[in-house]
Amino acid sequence: DQLDEVYADGVRCIQLVHYAPNPLGDLQTSDSQHNGLSKLGKAVVRKMNRLGMVIDVAHASYNTVKDVAAITNQPLILSHSILKFTDDRPIAIRAISKEHAKIIKSTRGVIGAWPSGFNSSFQDYIDNIMRLIDVVGVDHVGLGTDMDSNYKPVLDSYLQLAQWIDALKAKGLTSDEVKKVAGGNVVRVLGKVLK
Repeated sequence: DQLDEVYADGVRCIQLVHYAPNPLGDLQTSDSQHNGLSKLGKAVVRKMNRLGMVIDVAHASYNTVKDVAAITNQPLILSHSILKFTDDRPIAIRAISKEHAKIIKSTRGVIGAWPSGFNSSFQDYIDNIMRLIDVVGVDHVGLGTDMDSNYKPVLDSYLQLAQWIDALKAKGLTSDEVKKVAGGNVVRVLGKVLK
């Protein structure tokens, strides 16, 4: 079984779908083929739970995420997206609704706030993080991944983390809350899932 092989090789987190349709489930950016998670996708989620692998639902459609959440017994990661609040943003199809975000929260998971061109500026990115925190709470938000293939990033490098932390504090987050968003929430999920 391929999951056993990659697990033996040290892989501990897998994103179920990406831009190309696959047999596991539907994506945000393509027409539905499975009406959510496929039968094979359901088996993969159960197997990843048994092995102790983190499930990343970035790029997955709302129905796919809903199906994964109904099956998993572990917190989910949505490694890179942002809360959708207007349809006129570039690549708005990759943004998630409040309902989508709340599904991740229901699993005790974390949404990585993506520092992409969804945001018009660095300050807009900080505002979007605060909107996401307003919807799901500070325990379910983190710094988004996918900086290397990012659409017009508003953070050029993770070396800007100190600036990012200062901006979150300026918005009113406490030091403990910033620690959660800056990595503590993801560490909590990893500690729960990994075996």
